[in-house]
Amino acid sequence: MEEDSEVEKEKTLLLEKIKKPYSVVKPTKFCSSNKEITWDGLPGDKTCAGETLYKRAIVRGDAVAVGSSVLVEMDDSDDVSPIYFVDYMFENSDGRKMVHGRLMLRGLQTVLGTSANEREVFLTNDCLVFDLGDVKQTVVMDIRLTPWGYQHRKTNANNDKIDRARAEERRRRRLPLEYYCRSLYCPERGAFFCLSTNTMGLGSGVCQSCKMKETQKEKEIFKVNKSKTTFSLKGAEYSVKDFVYLRPHYFAADGKAMDTSKSRKNARLKPFVVFHLLEIELSKSYKLADPESTKVKVRRFFRPDDISP
Repeated sequence: MEEDSEVEKEKTLLLEKIKKPYSVVKPTKFCSSNKEITWDGLPGDKTCAGETLYKRAIVRGDAVAVGSSVLVEMDDSDDVSPIYFVDYMFENSDGRKMVHGRLMLRGLQTVLGTSANEREVFLTNDCLVFDLGDVKQTVVMDIRLTPWGYQHRKTNANNDKIDRARAEERRRRRLPLEYYCRSLYCPERGAFFCLSTNTMGLGSGVCQSCKMKETQKEKEIFKVNKSKTTFSLKGAEYSVKDFVYLRPHYFAADGKAMDTSKSRKNARLKPFVVFHLLEIELSKSYKLADPESTKVKVRRFFRPDDISP
């Protein structure tokens, strides 16, 4: 009964304390001497910024390696320490030993809530660069790839049964909790995805998550090509002769915007207008183009409801 109450207390603490994103919380600074944190092994390649990469370090007696997971101590000592996946480690120009990690959320921190397994964590695209001295301790975290298909159901069920029995045995013996991860969690997309293990923990100085964000950010920059036949807006590319949707209030007869909100009655809803992109007009040089100064010439297509009395 005492063990069950401790588990319930831990779940309550997680629900109450980890509401704010860890990406905006700065790690606290341990008073660790250089002797307590050392590199273990020869230096590797360098990052694009010229920083030397390492595969393994010893932090206060614990071995931290690329591809492992660690607890990071944060400023607020009352918070449950977040788990970070070590993507790569390096030494910066100031001689500080640094870690580039990706945040791993506990099940309670996702949409699964209390229905999640307390041992399952989910990789995210939220990254943080922190000092090796901020590592509180290492944690056991197993990357699992579960095969899908009816032919694997029996094997998967047996493996889950064995895993639960092993976890229960460790709990009875009061051993540290062992985590496992088998999904990437994207809350902004409201979905779980299979892990891309071939891009995780390579120690190459390149983070796939950061690279993806930079690519997406580049796509979202408004651009017009030199021939003024194509422009990019919010990650989508539009060209002359394309057919595109436009909000109906641009064509309102009385100049008033028509409500397209789903919370209103259907009678007030208006469908998006289909138009044919004919020309892109710039009031300034294309190098200085922005959405406000750029206009497009279009041909509108009417629906039967638009022309019927």
